[in-house]
Amino acid sequence: MSVIVGEYLSKNNPDKYRGISERFVMTSSFGSEVSILSYGALIEKLLVPDKNGDLEDVMLGLNGLDEYLANGSNHGSVVGRVANRTSGASYEVDGQRITLVANDGPNNLHSAGDTGTFQQSFWKGGIITKAEADKLISDSEIEGIPSSDGDAILLSYTSPDGSCGFPGNLEAQVMYAWLTDKTLLILYIGKTDKTTLFAPTNHAYFNIAGHNKGRTGKQLLKINSDKVSHKDKFNCPDGDLIDVSGTDFDVREPQEFEKMLSSKEPQITMSCGPDSNYMINGKKGAYNFAASVEDPESGRVMECYTNMPGVQIYAGNHFDGVLCDQKGDIPYEKYGAICLEAQLVPNAINLDGYDKPILRPGETKYYACGYRFNY
Repeated sequence: MSVIVGEYLSKNNPDKYRGISERFVMTSSFGSEVSILSYGALIEKLLVPDKNGDLEDVMLGLNGLDEYLANGSNHGSVVGRVANRTSGASYEVDGQRITLVANDGPNNLHSAGDTGTFQQSFWKGGIITKAEADKLISDSEIEGIPSSDGDAILLSYTSPDGSCGFPGNLEAQVMYAWLTDKTLLILYIGKTDKTTLFAPTNHAYFNIAGHNKGRTGKQLLKINSDKVSHKDKFNCPDGDLIDVSGTDFDVREPQEFEKMLSSKEPQITMSCGPDSNYMINGKKGAYNFAASVEDPESGRVMECYTNMPGVQIYAGNHFDGVLCDQKGDIPYEKYGAICLEAQLVPNAINLDGYDKPILRPGETKYYACGYRFNY
């Protein structure tokens, strides 16, 4: 396995970003390759073999750094401090009311709306050895994660006190590593000097047929979940759960994704397509199977594993089919992706009955998401 480091410059502002924005290309012993940018700690490319051994980029993305800087879709980015929606753009901890930026109706979405967010910042990156990667996996004490395939990438960023209203200097790290079972692992690590929230995800847009192969309706989706979060009129989880039995949310056995894309279920149509949190079955805190996607034509199968309790299903509902900033020369059309965003329960800080994403001084929190490929 090898990791290559190179500069990735802004065409419009090369001096500003020279030596800050880097590209890390990590190749596994089994042929898969991932390219990571220090901006947003984002996945730029993900090359995975098909059933014939031919590599294809299965990660939707943009043309270059300038496009990522200008675009708000968070393609492949690490999102945080808190992913998804926080109702009323506020929360209370230890009797103190914290006010965030309202950037999604009355809610805060993805901690955006101010400087210092994970997805809008340049991270500091470096290569770590297999031994160092395996130690981080061991230190996480997350049950069930395999060992690393070789050297890995570790990125670090400190979100400053007051970013988007959140208290504390939050020291975040993200490790990307290929694992011995053909998994691309994302390991999130958080520490803080004041009580704050830490609930990251990665907003990767996958099309395992190929990033520019269009509508994903023929791909087979399976989710290891019996319940999905109910959303209020502002598209934010309100604490209630929907039993998937007898609904279009039920994909406990593989179903063509078209079932959801064409659904008339109000909780789906209110978001112009799938955009809901599923509660994952499994042992609490362990590295559980969350979901899988299979593309019958290419033979690729992607499985998602996580120690987090939820996974957000999204489908690029607002892609418009117009050639704009995306890589390649084929426009990304509506429903041209499947996002499997492993996460803590959205809006849990404001809901009863759910674990809170609170991070306190002296604590270290670890969250993992692995994308395992078979072909």
